[in-house]
Amino acid sequence: GDASQAEAYFRQALTLDLFTPAVVNLANLYQTQGQEPGAERVLREGLARAPQEPTLHHTLGLALARQQRLTEAVDELAQASQLAPEYLRYRYVYAVALNSTAQAPAAIKVLEAAHKDFPQDQEVLLGLVTFNRDLGELAAAKRWAKRLLALAPNEPSLQQLLKSLDQ
Repeated sequence: GDASQAEAYFRQALTLDLFTPAVVNLANLYQTQGQEPGAERVLREGLARAPQEPTLHHTLGLALARQQRLTEAVDELAQASQLAPEYLRYRYVYAVALNSTAQAPAAIKVLEAAHKDFPQDQEVLLGLVTFNRDLGELAAAKRWAKRLLALAPNEPSLQQLLKSLDQ
C-alpha cells in the first residue's frame, strides 16, 4: 500500500539484474495509480536499454491500448510476438489487437500460425471461430468450431456454438 516506497524499490531494482521485471512492475504501479504516461515513459526507457526484450514491447503495447492508441499498440504487440513466438499469449494478444483495428484477416493468419504451434489451445481455436464468424466466413468458423469441440466434446457451450453456426 506504500506506492512511494514501492517506486523507490523498483527504481533500485532497475540497477540490478532484475531489470525487466522491475521495469514491468514499476510501469504496472504507475498504471494502477492512473499514471499511464508514467508507465509508458518507464517502458520506453526500458526499451532504450533493452530493445530486444519482448516483455517490454508486450507491456508497452498493452499500455498504449489502454490509452486507445491502437495503431502504436499493434506495432509493439507485433514486435513482442516476433521476438518471442514461443509465448502463445503474446501471439494471441497481438491477434486480438489486429482484429480490434479492423485487420481481421491478418489476425486470423496470426492465430492460424499459433494453432500450428499450439494445436491444443482452446483460446486460439475460439478466436479463430469468432474472427471467421464475424467476417462472415461461416464454413471456416464451423471447421474451427469442430476442432474446438473435439478437444472438449462434453462442453455444452461449444456444442451450442457449433449449432449457432449451422443456423
